[in-house]
Amino acid sequence: MLSAERKLYILKKLESEQTIQVKQIAKELRVSESSIRRDLLELDDENKVDRIYGGAVKKERERILTDEAEIKMMERMSIHYDKKLRICKAASSLVEDGECVFLDGGTSIVPMIHFLGSRPVKIVTNNHLIVQNIQNPKAKIIVIGGEFNTNYRMSEGNEAQNMLRLYNFDRAFIGCAGVSLGMKKAFTAEMATRELKRIAMELSNHKYLLIDDSKLHVKGFCTFAQLDEFEEVFINRTTGMGTLPDHFIAVK
Repeated sequence: MLSAERKLYILKKLESEQTIQVKQIAKELRVSESSIRRDLLELDDENKVDRIYGGAVKKERERILTDEAEIKMMERMSIHYDKKLRICKAASSLVEDGECVFLDGGTSIVPMIHFLGSRPVKIVTNNHLIVQNIQNPKAKIIVIGGEFNTNYRMSEGNEAQNMLRLYNFDRAFIGCAGVSLGMKKAFTAEMATRELKRIAMELSNHKYLLIDDSKLHVKGFCTFAQLDEFEEVFINRTTGMGTLPDHFIAVK
């Protein structure tokens, strides 16, 4: 098989599976692993893939995700909701009774309240969508004040940051606009939420990132964390996802 044919196969594979492994592609095409590595090197030089250890990932989207490009929060509530529910169920199992947790803004975090609201825990959040989704909670819920962002339905700004600094957390559950496996970074679409995420992470004993697979290989306007800053990253498991970093938890 010619190199051009192999590279075309690789690009088509990445369109459907997002991530590929050298060993698997070499086996499928019945060629040496060194041939596939050379193909990936050339594709990377051509700016068509992003190489990672042992394979490659689909090229990061060229357009940077900003707050203007994002869908408003209320319009996003139903998008991938079943995935978000499964992810939050798995993540919430880490929380022990009596703990204090931070729940970040964003629709990916909202389902956490369904699993934590009936438990004897303290919840601090800037996410007003969480308050709208709970009735008669057993948990003590503290919603920090500050400037209200109508698009994202959350508190932000200096007052919100100052109030958040009053607390310490056993665990912080953080959302994001996108992640890059190649760059090993997590992104937001704007600056206001970045600072709140950083504060919560600094004040927490344990930090977790919650994403669905649509967030993979999406660059946001602002970098707010390295992926290895999180103890675990929870993501839904999908066919053809390929090999993820060791601290990624793929939820069925």
